[in-house]
Amino acid sequence: MNDRAWRLRRSLILTPGHRGERLAKAATLAADSLAFDLEDGVPPDRKPEARRVVAEALRGLDFGRRERVVRVNAIGTPEFEEDLAALPLDRLDAIMVPKVEAAEQLHRLDARLDALPGGRGTGVIVMLETPRGVLNAMVIAEASRRCLALFFGPGDYTLQTGGAISPAGLAMPRAVIAAAAGAAGVQALDAPFMGLRDTAGTRDDALLARELGFSGKVVFHPDQIAVVNDVFTPDAAAVAHAERYVAAFEAASARGENVAYVNGEFVAMDLVPRMRRILATARAAAEAG
Repeated sequence: MNDRAWRLRRSLILTPGHRGERLAKAATLAADSLAFDLEDGVPPDRKPEARRVVAEALRGLDFGRRERVVRVNAIGTPEFEEDLAALPLDRLDAIMVPKVEAAEQLHRLDARLDALPGGRGTGVIVMLETPRGVLNAMVIAEASRRCLALFFGPGDYTLQTGGAISPAGLAMPRAVIAAAAGAAGVQALDAPFMGLRDTAGTRDDALLARELGFSGKVVFHPDQIAVVNDVFTPDAAAVAHAERYVAAFEAASARGENVAYVNGEFVAMDLVPRMRRILATARAAAEAG
């Protein structure tokens, strides 16, 4: 995974941009990433207000270590241009772009951001929400140097396919997006679990996403944050195993050998980067508290 794309993104909470009091509360939560919404979470007649409120929040709130993200409206819409014009891009880490279906959309986005003050350093979290977007995931993931993560949104996907929002119904798009993100060296972020106060359901859904290779999950409610953070934080056993694995590999390398074993387990060289990532995630999670 490339260095620009990797950071602690176990949980990303999406908050309506016109609700100033919620934005202030979000900045105190334990989510790794805060996404202020200018798109579907905002009524059409309140979008100008939301742009103003979000811009003020970005300039005035203390985000600590949290990633600062804004979900803008779809590329090519008048609202998208108004969003970019209103945002203090130098106060943002990334924008979340909805309904991406083709690489050309990100090419246009790159050109627009390059032309705006503070835009050159802005990353992009790409939302894949339709069958076309999912099937083009690999090309889209590699279309822009700004791409940090792919996010799967199942609403429009299941509307178009007629499939269910269920583990079986979402297995294919989830696997495709996780594979495309891994191949492109960016992170994969899973869809939110809609049972906002269903702790067990949230945990099960997050565990499934982790097994598929997702780095984290979007959440809608503060009660989901602790559960999601816990699932995507390596536990003590995983950290100890990774430490032994890396130490065995480094000791073998120092001896000029290509073969090592840990408790009878063969150390595969191609798994060493994964073990290092586990350790980096654990350290970052400890620092985040």
